[in-house]
Amino acid sequence: MKEKNNPRKRSGKYILALVALGFLLSAALNAYLFFGNDKNSGTAGSGDAYALLNPARKFIKQEDLIINFQPLRDYLNDKYGADQNVSIYFEYQPTGSNISLNKDAEFYPASLLKVPVAMAVARKIEKGEWKWSNELVLMSTDKDDKFGTLFKEPTNSTHTIEELVKRSLSDSDNTAHFMLVRNLEMEEVQDVYDHMGLPGFLETEGSLSAKRYSVMFRALHNSSYLTESHSQKLLSYLAHSPFDEYIQSAMPENIVFSHKIGVDANKKVYLDSGIVYVLGRPYILTVMTKNKDEQKAKEIMADVSEKVYTYVSTYRE
Repeated sequence: MKEKNNPRKRSGKYILALVALGFLLSAALNAYLFFGNDKNSGTAGSGDAYALLNPARKFIKQEDLIINFQPLRDYLNDKYGADQNVSIYFEYQPTGSNISLNKDAEFYPASLLKVPVAMAVARKIEKGEWKWSNELVLMSTDKDDKFGTLFKEPTNSTHTIEELVKRSLSDSDNTAHFMLVRNLEMEEVQDVYDHMGLPGFLETEGSLSAKRYSVMFRALHNSSYLTESHSQKLLSYLAHSPFDEYIQSAMPENIVFSHKIGVDANKKVYLDSGIVYVLGRPYILTVMTKNKDEQKAKEIMADVSEKVYTYVSTYRE
């Protein structure tokens, strides 16, 4: 006997056919987009022989991309790797290659904390809540004579936010820093740390390793937290720091170094962190020391800086 036509079976066949057709159309579309869509520059088939590579590499010379840092890593590790009172982090910006020594050793950051505060101020300005020209009042409780000269100004005098940020970063002025902190909400500063992968930092004792702190300068260099104009502004202030006796002491005078120092003589903590702008080969370098006198800290930073700068600036395959 012939099987009678079954509407349900016919419907099932139609659905399977439609599904199969959908798969075929999807595969054809994907093949077209991947291999044959010349309208989408930057995709395979667009005529760009290197469409699958990072487009940023087009702006970097090949000789600045391929650098073997193992000899430098060996030198730093042999000399400082066993000293838990020294933490070093180096990051080569064109490729992200890095060297991290004693990455878990943490240090009281001292004045390095002025950078995230300045970033919180700039973010507040970006939101339209403040302007650079707004003025804040100097109170007696803000005054601190350890770094900077703003403490000499009369109580109740007013100063623009831009002046305070500049003094805080360029001169490491404690009074300017305290004025800014007093007028910020804790959540606004914590937002900077959250973005850097340091949630709850302000609720802890606040110690950091060289590697963890370096993300602040990476964020400024990449403009990944602030706009380009504000990242540029903060880095320009940091480039005019007069404190050149640490990392900067071993570099040529014509090299731009946007950096922040941190010093607590009572705790024997000496720190320096920033971006060294070698032409075509910028890098982040952070060196932290503790339980050492200042002269020893300077010697360590000068040695590390000289070795890193010389290696990066002269390396050729």
